[in-house]
Amino acid sequence: MASTAHPTLPESVRHGLRAIVFDTNSFPRGGLDLGILKDWGERAAEEGFEVWVPEPVVWELAEHAAASWEAWRASTNKARKAMQAAGLEVATSDSPYSTREEVMAAVERSIRGLAPSVRILELDGDLAAAALRDQVQVSTPAKKKSDVKTGAADSAWIRQVLRAADDDVDSFVLVGADADVYQAFTGWGLPKPHMVPLRALPESLFVLRAPSDEIRNTVVEFLQGVVGLPLEAGRTPDGDLVLGEVTDLAKLLQDWELDQVRDVEFGRIHALIGMNQMTISRRGLVTAQVFLLADAQYNGSRVNEDGSTSGHSVIIPQVLVRDVVSFTLDEGLVTRARSETGQAVAYRVDDSAYSDPDEAFNEFLGALSLIPGLDGDLGGGTYGSTNSDARVNDFELNVATEECGGDPMWSATLTLSKEGWSRSMEVRCEWDLARVPYEMPDLLPAYVLVTDDLDDPPVPAGWAASAWVINHVWPRPLADGPTALPATPGAA
Repeated sequence: MASTAHPTLPESVRHGLRAIVFDTNSFPRGGLDLGILKDWGERAAEEGFEVWVPEPVVWELAEHAAASWEAWRASTNKARKAMQAAGLEVATSDSPYSTREEVMAAVERSIRGLAPSVRILELDGDLAAAALRDQVQVSTPAKKKSDVKTGAADSAWIRQVLRAADDDVDSFVLVGADADVYQAFTGWGLPKPHMVPLRALPESLFVLRAPSDEIRNTVVEFLQGVVGLPLEAGRTPDGDLVLGEVTDLAKLLQDWELDQVRDVEFGRIHALIGMNQMTISRRGLVTAQVFLLADAQYNGSRVNEDGSTSGHSVIIPQVLVRDVVSFTLDEGLVTRARSETGQAVAYRVDDSAYSDPDEAFNEFLGALSLIPGLDGDLGGGTYGSTNSDARVNDFELNVATEECGGDPMWSATLTLSKEGWSRSMEVRCEWDLARVPYEMPDLLPAYVLVTDDLDDPPVPAGWAASAWVINHVWPRPLADGPTALPATPGAA
């Protein structure tokens, strides 16, 4: 559920750091994310180091963008011809670019336009010649792929970085995890370079600390404010929140739904269901792992019995989205929230079931652990004996469970209270007979979590308790009123 931690770089490296270096492989799937590059350029300037992008990397990023443009144009042209054949009017052009060269030139201008926050390392002629020699002679880092010699680009940009760093390997950090780069340094008799994945850069470069309760509350209130908003390409309408790209949203579909699917996109944010791993850097940038419930929609076509096709669109109601988000605060308000790495993860949770009651109980406790600012351990027993207390801001939270000895197998009662006010909800673990194959009753997971205390829209019962607590401690704003839920103590 949580991301894997990466060790902080040695203090000598962090204090003597001259630059972080972006390669093509630094970005998700090798494609340029200009926003990430810009954000790190600004962060580096404030922290006293630089961002370097070697010129061969700029060229390669530009070529990848041109390849994406060509794929888009081919798809668009095919659709345009089909529409014209149907007698529909079609716009003559949907792109300001007419050639690959125009696309690559535009990408180069965009990257170079980030100066001085981002420094392009221009390739020296003698290093270009040395890199070409490496490829021709198949010297490290060059190699053969199906009798084709490659590696000149890697040799060139690595050599340029070393020259810019005066051959001091401890003065820069490479963004990524490319084994070929390690091999190049080893082959040249150099120390192993410091290489850190994009997702782990903040914790590796900076000494982070826990934020204050006030800052945490500001971030949670901001996230509660985006609940109900639609997402377009992972962005809320005003761009206040930008989530990372999910590699393949089509994986959210069931096998029987995969026939002739054209695209899958996120729809609307339905709930904030958790947040953890919250830190703040010296310059005040807040980072946290965020869990949101959203829906998604897929569009496609179906083949009818007569051989014709018809359009097809279906809503996937409950998708759990996990992303590491950085929050920029100004005068006590969140002014921008953006995916730290440009990548998010999504899971379909509208049909969750478990193999046994213990697995369901652990999932229930895992969701509760993601309540922001939870002070206390709610997992101090089994589902037959738990009676635990914790605090969330100024609220008291009690979780009491009991083994029911049948169906349900166990139940959990949550009680949230403050200054004479209290609310309760119940979650139960039940056996779903509809999931059980008649001849092989143990074939599929069939224990499910249910609750009668659902918000609108419903939140899966495995996450309903954490969402319920969050919605009472930090009530959602309404366009025409102070809160979206019954007033809690101290609420306006």
